[in-house]
Amino acid sequence: MNPNNINIMYVEDDEFVNNTISDLLKKLNYNVFNFYNGIDAFEYFKDNRIDIVISDIHMPKMNGIELIKKIKSINFKTPVIFTTAMNDEKYLLDSISLKIDRYMKKPIDCKDLKENIDEVLLPFILEEENRKKDELIKQQSKDILIAKTVSMISHQWKQPLSKIGTITSKLRIYSQLNKLTQERLFESLEKIDNENKYLSSTINKFNSILEKKLSEEFSLLNLLNDLKNSDYILDLEKDIIIKSNYEEFKEIFKNIINNSYEQFENRKIEKPKISILSYSDNEFLNIKIIDNAGGIDTNILEKVFDLYYSDESLNTKGLGLFLTKFSLTLLVNAQITLENIKYNNEKGVCVKIRIPNNYIKEF
Repeated sequence: MNPNNINIMYVEDDEFVNNTISDLLKKLNYNVFNFYNGIDAFEYFKDNRIDIVISDIHMPKMNGIELIKKIKSINFKTPVIFTTAMNDEKYLLDSISLKIDRYMKKPIDCKDLKENIDEVLLPFILEEENRKKDELIKQQSKDILIAKTVSMISHQWKQPLSKIGTITSKLRIYSQLNKLTQERLFESLEKIDNENKYLSSTINKFNSILEKKLSEEFSLLNLLNDLKNSDYILDLEKDIIIKSNYEEFKEIFKNIINNSYEQFENRKIEKPKISILSYSDNEFLNIKIIDNAGGIDTNILEKVFDLYYSDESLNTKGLGLFLTKFSLTLLVNAQITLENIKYNNEKGVCVKIRIPNNYIKEF
């Protein structure tokens, strides 16, 4: 446990005790911010990062109980160690209600204080380490996807570049044979222009996904209602706030839903239905988008998110599903899977999206 990165707030009205304990904590390489009353301590806490608060209870202007109530109203996770020379049952009960992490009697034993700080901070340090690991995994996933993107662009460009090469070769031959008419020249130039437009649109499509998006908080229910140009059944466990880019998410859901409607039309489904369900677990918000369009060939299911896979029986072809997965990974490090299911005695496809809870906020 590296104390160099830990900010300790120490609040004690006794000047001698305050200076003694503050000096001790500094010698242990903690970053110490010491105060002699609760008011000054709280004013500093509001605008600065504090990892743990060590506070006396009996102080002038604002006692320790009042101070911690205010601190917990800003960040209820802030760990707190109370120090006191008195054994007051009322304060003990207040400490329990405030979920104080440790309660130490004065005079403070230096070794005990160090052990208490380490024990109190350990869960928070582990949580921070896990967060950093998750960020690293997310970044690695992005790097892999970007590498795949370069490969995808290369793949997408091969055919149009080959066509352009063929057209220019023919133009050269016609010119050498003195058979290059103005009509043939204009026709060839138009074909080259069309291929260039395709090349440009491919780059623009990937640039749009890769550029940093504005993150905002939006309601999942509002987003789904915003898309509702046709009837579908909503069964959300509760309304959820997602922290990401609204327009990108809207485009992802629109594509998935439109793909189902394309299948309804292709297969002439008489009573098309789409159900959207959501529920949460300890790690993810789970969203299921279910249709009754008959499902997908089982031989195709494992390949639908592959870079170059395309099949006429899929609701979306070519770049579609790959880009959907790509966008979800970049935006919220989400997982997306697709499976055949039987729902309400009808065969269909279930698209399942799993969004980590750190991108979610409940109403």
